[in-house]
Amino acid sequence: MKINQKISFSGNGYLKADLTGRSQLFNRPGKVARSAPPVRPEYRIIAVSLVFGLCCLCLLLVLLARRPPASNLSGKKMTQKISRDALRAVRVDSSEDLLDNLRSRNLWDIGKDAPVSPVIFANLPQDMNSLDVETKKKAFINTLLPISLIALQEIEQEKKTLHSIMAKLDDGRDFLSFDHTTVWPRTVSEMEIEILERLTWKYRTNSKEDLLLRVEGLPLSLILAQGALESCWGSSRFAAEGNNLFGIWTWGEEGIIPASLEQGASHKVAMFDSLLDSLRAYLLMINRLPAYAELRQLRSRTGNSMSLADGLLNYSERRDSYIADVKQIIVTNELRKFDALELAENFQLPPEPQNVVSLRGAQYVKM
Repeated sequence: MKINQKISFSGNGYLKADLTGRSQLFNRPGKVARSAPPVRPEYRIIAVSLVFGLCCLCLLLVLLARRPPASNLSGKKMTQKISRDALRAVRVDSSEDLLDNLRSRNLWDIGKDAPVSPVIFANLPQDMNSLDVETKKKAFINTLLPISLIALQEIEQEKKTLHSIMAKLDDGRDFLSFDHTTVWPRTVSEMEIEILERLTWKYRTNSKEDLLLRVEGLPLSLILAQGALESCWGSSRFAAEGNNLFGIWTWGEEGIIPASLEQGASHKVAMFDSLLDSLRAYLLMINRLPAYAELRQLRSRTGNSMSLADGLLNYSERRDSYIADVKQIIVTNELRKFDALELAENFQLPPEPQNVVSLRGAQYVKM
């Protein structure tokens, strides 16, 4: 019932209107209880204050009960801070600057089982060759390790999301269709359908089975070995000028023209905004091009980098010799000891699938 009569409060917290005349609000005569002694204003103040204080106490108890533990709260804040800091790339101007950053960020002496600090280096210095061989190798590996782990964690997040959605699709069909006639299970949300469609576009397949094979990472030892071989341990022209660690080609407008470009060839070497984008492009290339279908099949059966290297036959025109070089780098530099490394636990990525890459140019591919 809506009451039109205005009721105002005085500064001391009790109603101005006489309580005995309250029935006048309902347009009927009021009855005064003569047997009841009048309530003194100061008592009303005390009563109202007590009720107000009790309500505040109850509200405080409810808020405290719903508040997460202090340790969890501080951990969440730390996670968010580290995530933001980690994704802010560090740019270095010289090899000495790189070494100083690696040491100051706990990335120079990386233990076998120690968590890796999630630091992204935007570039490698152009004077990498000024370092002696062993120092250059260590600097390259320790720069690439956290970046590789971040790129792999992005794929792992995509993989978890994909498997979660696939578990809801039990229609027995392998082909994924996204036209207006497709009937999706009620348990699959619109957002999940959108994520699934983006993944099929990103990995260039509408086959459920093939998509599950493609959304997968690679051993760190294989990544490090190929990066070292393709970029001469980070000292190549393509690494210095275009952040390209894996010799990825492009036919776009932008790119680096190789000095030894064969007559009739029109490709360029792709340029990336950061080393992380170079890693993303390399992993995506391995995961979606037909040339590496054998590698993906091998990966479904083993995670051994020496075995997976056999799937790189089409990566270089040198074919078997190239595979032999990759394996030699893995063994000689004991790179398999890095395969068990993980990022620090307090590093998290957004649940959404990541963008493809930031490639300055157009389409890219590698023989």
